Parts: sequence; C-alpha cells; structure tokens
Amino acid sequence: MKKLLIAVVALLPMALMAQTKHAKLTNDGAFASISTSDSTSNFQLQVSRGISGPSTITNLEFVSVAFSPDLTAITVLEIVGPIPNSAFSGDNTKTLALDLDPSTLDPTVTTIESCTLDFTQPNPNFVCGPLPAGTIHLSFQENDIQENRLVQTQTTTLGPVTIISHQRSEAGSATVQGTVFGTSISSSNGSSGVNHLSSIEFTRK
Repeated sequence: MKKLLIAVVALLPMALMAQTKHAKLTNDGAFASISTSDSTSNFQLQVSRGISGPSTITNLEFVSVAFSPDLTAITVLEIVGPIPNSAFSGDNTKTLALDLDPSTLDPTVTTIESCTLDFTQPNPNFVCGPLPAGTIHLSFQENDIQENRLVQTQTTTLGPVTIISHQRSEAGSATVQGTVFGTSISSSNGSSGVNHLSSIEFTRK
C-alpha cells in the first residue's frame, strides 16, 4: 500500500506539489497511538499530552488516506493540532481513551479537513472541505505483550502526507477498541506510554 501511495505522489503535477501545509507538535506526557492499513487505505493516529509555553495541552495527529474503489481518486482526512484536554482521558497509561467530535474544533487553531484528488481531471488538484460527519472514540488498554524505551526518528509517508516523528518515550503495546468516523477498530497493535519532549512534524504537499 505504501509503495502505491508513494508512486501516486511521484506522478502529481508541480502545481499540486506547491500546495504545502506544515505543522509541528511538541508532546510531553501520556500518549496513545495506532496505525492500520489494508489494500486501498491506511491511517495513523497519535494523541498525546503536550506543552505550549507554560500550559499543558493535548495534541492529535490523525491522517487517513484512502483510494476510491476504482483507484481514480484519493481522499486525505487530516486532524493535526491541539484538541480539548478533556477529549483524552486517563493519565495512567494502563487505560486511556480518546473521545472527540471533530466538528467542535476551531479550524483556525487545528488543521481539520478532507481533501480529495481526482486523477481523471486534466489538471488534478486537491479540493479541500470539511471532514465527514462523525466522531472518534478509541479505548487503549495495555496488554503487556511488548514494552519499549524509544529514542528514534521516523519518517512515514501516507500519500501526499509526510510525518516526521522525533520520539523519546517509554511505551507498551495496547489493545485498541472503538470507532473512527463510523468504522470499527479492533486491534492488539496499538501503543500507549509516556512521551518525553517528543515532536511530530506534519507536511502535506
């Protein structure tokens, strides 16, 4: 799937590549994350306590990339930036939960959008608008399958989105249950733990 997405990006016209959006989040405290993929779609999510000056905040990085069934269009859903602290509960990392209605977020503060690229158009460009109606509800329960201390830099490409993660954390594997915009999620491949001045850089071209 990633190879297909990367190939699509390589074929985009220069006019499209100039439409860049960038954000950087600093995360420090409890976090939970999950990523999934299938033959035509994938998504990545990390929610974490963070810092902004003297204040404790909560940051969300959620990117979903999906092809249409006939592979003629690609849609990117993006939520990147601060969310209400109350949307992320459970600073004890054994049990964490994310309950978010994206329609309540301020688009001048947090990137919230759905962008579709139609490859059948003569000069394809992303057309962006509001996210589809729906919520994100995920619960993360430590399952003790794996524990890690991470100091790493990782670059992930999801279609036109590049995510660079500079992570210093203590983390364990977690079982994840819930829904994302109406799609059921059930996975033992999640993660929960504590970030130590980690950062995530998000760029969409």
